[in-house]
Amino acid sequence: MEVHPGSRAAPRARRRAAVRPLPLVPLRTFHLVARLRSFSAAARQIGVTQPAVTQQIARLERDLGLALFDRVGGRVVVTDAGRTLDVFAQRIFHLLDAARDAMDSVAGLRTGRLHVGASRTAGAYYIADLLDRFKQRYPGVRVRLSVGNSNTILAQVLDFTLHAGVIAGPCENPHLRSLPLIRDRMLAILPPGHPLAHRPAVTMQELHAYPLILREPGSATRRMIERAFQRHGLEALPAMELESNEAIKSAVADGIGVGIMAQAAVAQELATGRLAGRPLREPLHLDFSLIYHRDRTLSPVVAAFLALLPAGGGRAPRAPDRPHQRVPRRSHGSRGVRPAPPGEGPRPGRGPGTGGEADAG
Repeated sequence: MEVHPGSRAAPRARRRAAVRPLPLVPLRTFHLVARLRSFSAAARQIGVTQPAVTQQIARLERDLGLALFDRVGGRVVVTDAGRTLDVFAQRIFHLLDAARDAMDSVAGLRTGRLHVGASRTAGAYYIADLLDRFKQRYPGVRVRLSVGNSNTILAQVLDFTLHAGVIAGPCENPHLRSLPLIRDRMLAILPPGHPLAHRPAVTMQELHAYPLILREPGSATRRMIERAFQRHGLEALPAMELESNEAIKSAVADGIGVGIMAQAAVAQELATGRLAGRPLREPLHLDFSLIYHRDRTLSPVVAAFLALLPAGGGRAPRAPDRPHQRVPRRSHGSRGVRPAPPGEGPRPGRGPGTGGEADAG
């Protein structure tokens, strides 16, 4: 239909001509910045420079004729227009993932992808064997492991970034399904020769008398330890807060303080005598759950991964109770799961870092 310049339809036609299709690459970058609230963090995750991210956002804002972010006192704040766009961006990328998963199902699990997240403790000591078995059964599927604290993993499952996540503690979010995975015993971790190292068991009151080294806020392990002290009317005031189990173990071994950690996380240090570990008088257990979004369409790849879970959950391997006893080192290295690049995080099955990813394909 021909539109005459003087007709009423002309302004509508000009508006339609001015609206450009939304480019997916800048839209995905926008979605990541909106989730992380940081241009630099988004650039690191994508693997580009911060100016490149800024240019993509500027292009998107120019195409839309709207500001998507405000910069307030060094903080990135999403505007009303940005929040509206982000709702649709999340739906768009969920649909794209579902389309890719549907194509994977046509291939009969000969190809596909699985993106799993894990809290730092789970990523370092528990999830690698499960990913090993999955890769052995479905070698054509590309597996990606992202590691962060439990709050980060929860957020990434909720916004559909991850197919599934493994976190410490139960999950009560109504939008997520939670399956029990594994249970491990918590131990008091002490430097060799510590006065409490010769006790048959250690109480929370006794630990409270020494400098306490804990994980960072947001860690499920930290929350569980704080609640354990609260049950005895005590407040867990850490002398140090560290973002990895490896850092905590080093600090305890150097005599800076004491800690409470999962048995599997310190099995090698107990075996070599680098650390002493004693049971807690009031037993404390770390339960891990696998979570996934209730509204996410389960592709055959994700369904196959869930089918490998132990029925009713499992138990972590026992660590030696006596430090001088050596036990064979159990390899948690994931065959086919490549380590993350330096600085991005731990290798699955090795000591945890402060976060990162690993791919298998």
